[in-house]
Amino acid sequence: MNSSCPTGSCSPDEALSALVDAALPSEAGAGLIAHCAGCPRCTSRLAELRALRDAFAALPAIRLEVDLAAQLVARLQAGASPAAPKRRQGPWWVRWSDRVRPPMPWRFGFSPFAGSVAAVGLGLWLGGLLMELEAPVSPPAANTTLAAMSVFGSVPPGNLCPRAGACGASGSAR
Repeated sequence: MNSSCPTGSCSPDEALSALVDAALPSEAGAGLIAHCAGCPRCTSRLAELRALRDAFAALPAIRLEVDLAAQLVARLQAGASPAAPKRRQGPWWVRWSDRVRPPMPWRFGFSPFAGSVAAVGLGLWLGGLLMELEAPVSPPAANTTLAAMSVFGSVPPGNLCPRAGACGASGSAR
C-alpha cells in the first residue's frame, strides 16, 4: 500500500508497464485506467513509462556489422568431433552379434573374460587350501569299531522294545 495514494491501493509498476505495452487483458486494463484517473501518483508514473516507451521507439535501429549466428555455427562445427567412419559389412554372424551386443574395443571386451578366469582360478586355489588344512586320518581297525559299537544296544535305555526278540530274553538290551 502506498501512503500517497488517495485510494490506498496503488498498482505496482509491472502492471503499469504492462498497460503501456498493451499486455493486459481488457478488463484489467480498464480497471487500471480508472484507478489512474483518480490517483496522481499512478498517473505520473504511467506518463513516465509512456515517455520512456516513446524514447525507446525513437532510437535509430542499429545494424550490427558482425553476424553472430554465423560465428557461433563456425565455432560449433570446428569443435565438433568428426563423423564416425561407417563399418564394413562383415559376415552375417558378425552383424547379428553387433545388434545383440554393440562392438567394443578389445581391451573392454577382454576384461570380463579376464575377470572370470581370475575368479575361477582364485576359487580353485582357495578350495585347494581348504582341502589341505586337515591331515587325512586313517580309518580305525575293524575290530576296534565293532567293539566300540557293542556298547550301544538296539533299544536306548528306558524305551520299550519294538518286538519281542529285539531286547533279548530278559527284556533288556544286555
